[in-house]
Amino acid sequence: MLAESNILIATTGNAQVADIIKDFIKRLHVQSNGAQLNWQLYVNVIQQFVKETLKEAKDIDGNCVNQIVVICGVNGNKIMALAFGQTDAGYIQREYLPEENEQKFFTMTPPGVNPDAVTKEFISITNKIEIRTYSDIVIVQSKLQDYVAEIDSGKSVNTHKMGMGARIDGINGRFKEWSSGN
Repeated sequence: MLAESNILIATTGNAQVADIIKDFIKRLHVQSNGAQLNWQLYVNVIQQFVKETLKEAKDIDGNCVNQIVVICGVNGNKIMALAFGQTDAGYIQREYLPEENEQKFFTMTPPGVNPDAVTKEFISITNKIEIRTYSDIVIVQSKLQDYVAEIDSGKSVNTHKMGMGARIDGINGRFKEWSSGN
């Protein structure tokens, strides 16, 4: 879910817990009277919810609830991702801080390209494609890369796509390390 214009929250595990998280975020918005909430507030409340509230949570069969909640967004001028989870092994927390060249990849906006135009194109693409699988994400990334390459007058389409592809390969390796707990 888009919690703020610069903060995304995703969760996997129990659907009922996911609904509770969504409702909680909606209540935060109501309490804020329309003011934009900051990164650290979201991090604190999600961390506390996962660490404390979910510690003893059981599903309808009496099993411990396994739930991972990821918050990704912009904190100051840095793109960050944090994952919090309760699993059979207990509480986990991981942080991912993209390097400077990866920051450019995540924004999908080379210097000289209007980020608002890229955002509008992203929304346009995702309104046409129902994203349900990893393959769908790859399709969206590819279409957005094509769009950015077309409007980026400083580079040829092929050079830009090759550069993006190299960054994707590097990031995939780092995400595999991060997600495996290294």
